[in-house]
Amino acid sequence: MKNWWKTISLISVLGALVVGLAACGKQSTSHQNSGYDSAISNGLNAVADNKFDKALTYFDNALTQKSKDTKAKAYRKQTQTYLDTQAQLKAGEVEKAVTTVSAGTKITGGAKSLKTKLSDLKQTAKTDLAEYRQLKQDVADQLKVTDGSYDTGIIKQCQHINWQKKPYLKKLKPDVDKLLKQAGQQSSSSSSSSSATSSSSDSTATKTVSSADHKKAEQMRHNIFEADQGTYVWSELEKVPDTVVLQAENQSEAAGGDVGTTGNIIAKQYPNIKSYTGASSDDSSSPGAKDYLNADEAKQELSALDFYNKNQSHIEITGQKELDDAWEFTWSFKGGNMGGTFTVENKGIVSAQSSNGNQIETKTWR
Repeated sequence: MKNWWKTISLISVLGALVVGLAACGKQSTSHQNSGYDSAISNGLNAVADNKFDKALTYFDNALTQKSKDTKAKAYRKQTQTYLDTQAQLKAGEVEKAVTTVSAGTKITGGAKSLKTKLSDLKQTAKTDLAEYRQLKQDVADQLKVTDGSYDTGIIKQCQHINWQKKPYLKKLKPDVDKLLKQAGQQSSSSSSSSSATSSSSDSTATKTVSSADHKKAEQMRHNIFEADQGTYVWSELEKVPDTVVLQAENQSEAAGGDVGTTGNIIAKQYPNIKSYTGASSDDSSSPGAKDYLNADEAKQELSALDFYNKNQSHIEITGQKELDDAWEFTWSFKGGNMGGTFTVENKGIVSAQSSNGNQIETKTWR
């Protein structure tokens, strides 16, 4: 009888142990799932904020929870591709960047938000590549000039390259510097050579085109406007010279681009063709951040001013000017006499002044 009770007791203890272990296993699995879900969610939030380094860390953390998870692997691969492309553009490896980001857009099983980010970056990289190839060809042609008849449009373009803002062009800097030095030596050696250079000014914007080319340029304007509704301003597109449109199309085709690439190339020279689309990342540590704003981006930062927000519907921007490290916009009230200037500094300060020089407001936009 005693042995029978011992057996019953032993079975009860073993049963309790099994139930306890099962419960612990469920809690462990639940905790693991919670950590994984949190890491994925935080990673996607970081992507939305253009903080790709942080996103990569979160996706790595998700993989420590579930090392074979295909979703986390795809998210991580997309994020790493974005970071690699940005690094390649900054290093001047623009052709390599296009190849990298193109492959990234084809990753399967990834996040939709990351695919969109990669697609946008691909468009930017292709536009940068088109600019790189065109400048490379232009500089090579100008270096062959021996009689001083340089194209002043190309010389001016080279003089005004902001290497910090356009690191993807950095591999061309030695040749650009060589050309500027060569052109400078040529112009200083002979006054006749200098005058020849001046008289040879035949900028792209002032050249006339045939009726057939005019029709082609006009069609391209319509294609750009209709391809991405809401992005471009037709009244501003119409102002872009035919030769600029045709040259942008040629650059785009040379880089394997499309209508969107053509539009972006034109927008680099004529930023007003793009509509107000909301501010880009202002986190200087994020890969997508821009240390130097273009005109459209600077206008978007005016929303940091209470004065601008309260009076936006009555304010008209009447002009713009790029300074060394800032953008200056002239403004006036519609139908009124009062006006002044807005100044958006790249270092993060935005201010409003009246036409009589009084300071209205100063804020930070970063």
